[in-house]
Amino acid sequence: MTELKYWENPYIIKENKEDGHNTAPAYPTAKAALEGGEPPLRLSLNGEWKIYWQQGVDDLRTDYYADGFDDSAWDDITVPSLWQLKGYGKPIYLCAYLPHALSTVKSEIPKIDHSQNEIGIYRRSFELGEEFAGKELFIHFGAVKAGFFLYINGHRVGYSQGSMTPAEFDITEYVKAGKNQITVEVFRYTDGTYLEDQDMWFLSGIYRDVYIYGEEKLCIRDIFANASLDESYTNGTLGLEVTLDNYAAPAECTVEASLCVGGKMKKIGSEKVTAAGDKTVLRFSHIEENVKRWSAEEPNLYKLVVTLKCGRKTLSAKCIRIGFKKIEIKGNVLLVNGKRVVIKGVNRHDFDPDNGWAVPRERYYQDLYMMKCANINAIRTSHYPNAEIFYELCDELGFYVMDEADVESHGVRRKNCPGDNPEFKEAVEDRARRMVLRDRSHACVCFWSLGNEAGDGKNFTYEKEAILALDKSRPIHYEGDFDFTKSDFISRMYPVESIVGKLRRKEEIKTTLYDNVANTLAADNKPVPAEVYADHPVIYCEYAHAMENSLGNFKEYVDDFEQFDHMCGGFIWDYVDQSIRRVEDGKEKWLYGGDFDEGNTSYYFCANGIITADRMPQPSYYEVKNVYSNLEAADCDCRSGKIVIKNKNLFVSTADVAIHWSVTVDGDTVKSGDITDFTVEPLSERELQLPVSLADSPEGEVILTVSFIQKKDRPWAKAGYEISFNQLMLREAPAAKRRPAVGTLKFAQNGQNISVVGDGFSAKITAGALSSLEYDGKELIEAGSPLRPDFFRALTDNDRGYLNFAPALAGIHPLYQWKRSTNMTVASSVKAASTPSGVEVVVKWKAPFVAGVSTRYLFSPAGEVTVKHTAAGLFLPMLKVGMRVGIKSTLENVEWYGRGPQETYCDRKTGAKIARHSSTVAKLEHRYMRPQENGHRTDTRSLEITDAAGSGIVIDAMDIPFGFNLGYYTPEKLDRAKHLFELEKDNCITLCLDAAERGVGGDMPGCAYLHKPYKLRSGKTYSFEFRISKK
Repeated sequence: MTELKYWENPYIIKENKEDGHNTAPAYPTAKAALEGGEPPLRLSLNGEWKIYWQQGVDDLRTDYYADGFDDSAWDDITVPSLWQLKGYGKPIYLCAYLPHALSTVKSEIPKIDHSQNEIGIYRRSFELGEEFAGKELFIHFGAVKAGFFLYINGHRVGYSQGSMTPAEFDITEYVKAGKNQITVEVFRYTDGTYLEDQDMWFLSGIYRDVYIYGEEKLCIRDIFANASLDESYTNGTLGLEVTLDNYAAPAECTVEASLCVGGKMKKIGSEKVTAAGDKTVLRFSHIEENVKRWSAEEPNLYKLVVTLKCGRKTLSAKCIRIGFKKIEIKGNVLLVNGKRVVIKGVNRHDFDPDNGWAVPRERYYQDLYMMKCANINAIRTSHYPNAEIFYELCDELGFYVMDEADVESHGVRRKNCPGDNPEFKEAVEDRARRMVLRDRSHACVCFWSLGNEAGDGKNFTYEKEAILALDKSRPIHYEGDFDFTKSDFISRMYPVESIVGKLRRKEEIKTTLYDNVANTLAADNKPVPAEVYADHPVIYCEYAHAMENSLGNFKEYVDDFEQFDHMCGGFIWDYVDQSIRRVEDGKEKWLYGGDFDEGNTSYYFCANGIITADRMPQPSYYEVKNVYSNLEAADCDCRSGKIVIKNKNLFVSTADVAIHWSVTVDGDTVKSGDITDFTVEPLSERELQLPVSLADSPEGEVILTVSFIQKKDRPWAKAGYEISFNQLMLREAPAAKRRPAVGTLKFAQNGQNISVVGDGFSAKITAGALSSLEYDGKELIEAGSPLRPDFFRALTDNDRGYLNFAPALAGIHPLYQWKRSTNMTVASSVKAASTPSGVEVVVKWKAPFVAGVSTRYLFSPAGEVTVKHTAAGLFLPMLKVGMRVGIKSTLENVEWYGRGPQETYCDRKTGAKIARHSSTVAKLEHRYMRPQENGHRTDTRSLEITDAAGSGIVIDAMDIPFGFNLGYYTPEKLDRAKHLFELEKDNCITLCLDAAERGVGGDMPGCAYLHKPYKLRSGKTYSFEFRISKK
């Protein structure tokens, strides 16, 4: 039998690799440690390295790591980076499968095709200054994908896999003063890759920081600060564990611990010990009375300094920041510092569009600032530990973090991987241990997660035991726990309405035959016995799948979280798109799976974020922001100006929040004001009387808007930032008034063609469709693009459903019947007549799958065209009911009274105000990574479309508000395109006006599982009436 290589032997996961530990750097004095700054004994190895890359690992020469090897002909590469993004090999995107280089035959796991594996050999030299003399020296790799050997000065130092946590090696005996040479041999795939089958790109390289650091021969190796609260939640309790390593002769030393309180150092413990041998562990305890507690709302931090002395000499000192908090489950309720908390979270992949997982430092600030602006309070590190800076910022800014172990075997989780397989036991435990040892002193870390979509089995019991041996202060989560022995939560992914109802009512959930079949493919639909609800809160580890134009019915989820105590919240899937940016010939291209000729792929399933890969908000971001807000203005007797302000925060009042209110009549502000001294205590509500009376308002639709405004500058937003808003309807819009018919009209009919001429305007109907509309001799409708019935939209990812994975089946997708209906609609009769109001034209249409399609045009002498359109779908629910027309490309300025300014849909509009908005046609478009339906605006009362001179048309709703789209592409063109860069603008603007359009959905990945209110039911008649007039 051929001996397995390290990288394909699951029993070998490391060689000479240091244990995980807190990564706080050493300083020469307590004062220096407290002040921070660049550690004196640290040498960064980031920057330019040499690289040699090849596919196939069996014919690799063996002298490349020799000290004198000539690498001058090799390429240069920047570290940190990922080699597929630097031109070596191909990025592979798979959401639930393994690359073809890895066998998925159960009896062969783990087996890697040597010819398909890739290797990247990195080399560079470095200089060790005299300051490192006499120290114990370590090299730190923040993360390397997927496994690597380390050589220094021609000697093999060790091996590591487990690619999402740091790998460190003691290199003291391998280095010398002056110039040294380092070689790192990195493999794209290892047996550990079977545990790294997350929904993300398969990439490889040295992608986090690399540095050498020095410690004294007797040093502080690890600090664990278990900062909690007593039963009163008033006083802080600190359990401190300090681990010393001694690389020299036994020595007597003193360890001191001090806490910075109110700007002064306070000694909280001191102990003398003789440090001998490998490790010495010291334990301290301390009670800090009337402590300032840490929470996501008030992230109070204390600096803890641990100093190591021999006699009067300070050997070293380390400083960490800690926060006193208590996370607990009482019964089935999740508590933070004694208060029931709602997790308003997101899943976040550690990803940058240009650098992949080599995320620049500024991206972390940007991501977390944008989250705070969106009222997000929790993050799941899906599905692996992040870089250290992430946790430092979460401590500082305030987020509840679910820290997740790098364990996912999605594509083979039904094949005893890791399951009960002893081959993976040590790897699973090691990944969890390293995560916990590094991160357990961070205040932000509130939950440990055993991994994601990796099946069930004994290895997860072992993993849980390994975590509890290191930290018992946090609940443990695992969605794949089928017997509820490993997770403290009932964790669900993407629950549909029927399951949500049972979870809400704490009812037993049984698996069906369908569930069992689905579980063999992709799902994890597990039974939930009723008795489990007694001591397990319900959490949605993934919900509200935000795949491009998605996140429908989001508010309904959050309403449940706030209403039912045992439903503690969830994490949106997910935060940021994982699309790769390329710039070619000055043109920006956003790429996804399949764009690299890499073979099997999951295509554009990498685009699930509420922000784009370059960190621009998607429309769904604004929905999250308003729905997740802990502030609310509710109706008490709003018609007389009385409202209720609700503060759902657990710990902070509204003292730092101002209120801006305004009253609008038909979108025009008639009264407004600011209130800066109205305080509502946490978890309280208070009535507020505004100087508003409906009786004083002019005729029209009257809306009260209440905005919550930040009073002070915060790191993520300046004073004046709108935290959220609510709108209260004081009076509905009255019925639109018909204007009197003044003047004369002439019309002529020739079969289905009609011409209408009035004073200063003319119109033509061709084959039943409005094909020409002129005001003062200026044509508004593009030739060949008349106003006609429309039942189709470019399919969203959710609309596409199974086409997301099998695009070749587009021809049989049921929603494409509405494209055929639109294209095959023909007039069956056209009748015209003079009436006292003008010229009336009634068109009956014949369209496949649609009944009762009719359009009535009423042309008035004043040049107005009132259109009433009606249709009902047959057999299947419709995409939309509306009308579409091509208008002149000069009509590029837009004003409307309705929802905005961002795109909205019937099931995603809570974050948009009913107001007057202005834009341009170009800016109305939202550029999703894969072209699809976008830019819709709902609840529109009035729409103006004009040219640069201000001339154009006004469209007013006559009965119900309508929805509209304006863009430079037809729905058919959008639907055909695979990438944004493929789209070329039409020579006209497409205007879609809709009586009704179905929602976007988002309950399930890539599936428009629509709730009943957001469907267009088959057999139901939909109609609307609007008036076109000259602007």
